[in-house]
Amino acid sequence: MPRPVALVRGSQIGELWKHSLAWLRQARLQFQPMYFINYSVGAAAAYTTAQRFNVGLYELGFILLFLGVLCAALTNDYYDYPTDRINKNAGFTGGTRVLVEGKLGLSEVKAGILFVLGLILVFGCLLMWTAKDISAFLILFGGLSGIFLLLEYTAPPLKFSWRGMGEIVVSMMTGPYPVLLGYILQIGTWTNSLPWLLSIPLFFAMFTAITLGGIPDYYADRTVSKKTISVIFGPRLAAIIALFLLALTTISCLLLWLFNILKGHGSITVFVVIPYALILGLAVIKLIKSDDYDRPINRILQVAVFNITLIGLILLLSLLW
Repeated sequence: MPRPVALVRGSQIGELWKHSLAWLRQARLQFQPMYFINYSVGAAAAYTTAQRFNVGLYELGFILLFLGVLCAALTNDYYDYPTDRINKNAGFTGGTRVLVEGKLGLSEVKAGILFVLGLILVFGCLLMWTAKDISAFLILFGGLSGIFLLLEYTAPPLKFSWRGMGEIVVSMMTGPYPVLLGYILQIGTWTNSLPWLLSIPLFFAMFTAITLGGIPDYYADRTVSKKTISVIFGPRLAAIIALFLLALTTISCLLLWLFNILKGHGSITVFVVIPYALILGLAVIKLIKSDDYDRPINRILQVAVFNITLIGLILLLSLLW
């Protein structure tokens, strides 16, 4: 006996809903605000420098950054499938698990990557047509280099994250790149020292988080010969390196205030980084003392990632107020 039409439609809607949720999970939208804030730091720095702010370029620039980060999220899961599949400590790291759990197929994600790349091409051409006062070569070089680094983090042929360079690439693309993108699209030059200086603590904050992120993935990554800092140096030394990077993050923030680079009324908030670094540092020290690295460390990673957002907000507040 055929199923009633209402039940068939209900089942189809339910499957469509589950599929949509899988795509949302795959997109990892929770990390987009971090990039938006860092991008806005660059635009605010441009306004501070030259009192210039073009809303249209600001919006187009972020759309492209959003699409680039989205494409990186898709390629990461696609090319990290071998290690994600055997990672028993997956949580905050270890991919979205959408492919591993069979909620999306490899062919679907590959099609998604191509679709997003197509959108990047469209909006990139629109940006070049709109930004008439900015060198087309500068936009083209900056855009292509950004897409290259975001994709090659896990994609062949370079696969930076598999060759011991992944942490540096991610830190560059989280700190300096969005800050410089926001700055360049407003002023048209990359030679001013301000955006570079502002991106230093963001670079170290991301370096701290991504180094810690490799610890619970250590055994899975080592099994498939993925060369992260944890695999190269071992999880214990990786945690110690993360403590050193955390110290550099905090010191670089305070130096920006000490040398009057952060000079707005909001710059006083920079001292929040000290107690926050202590909280994160003590958690990492507790991890080292436990000598138990074969487990998820989601709470530590959440604190480490939020540190990037916190610093971005402090920089933005210092520039705007």
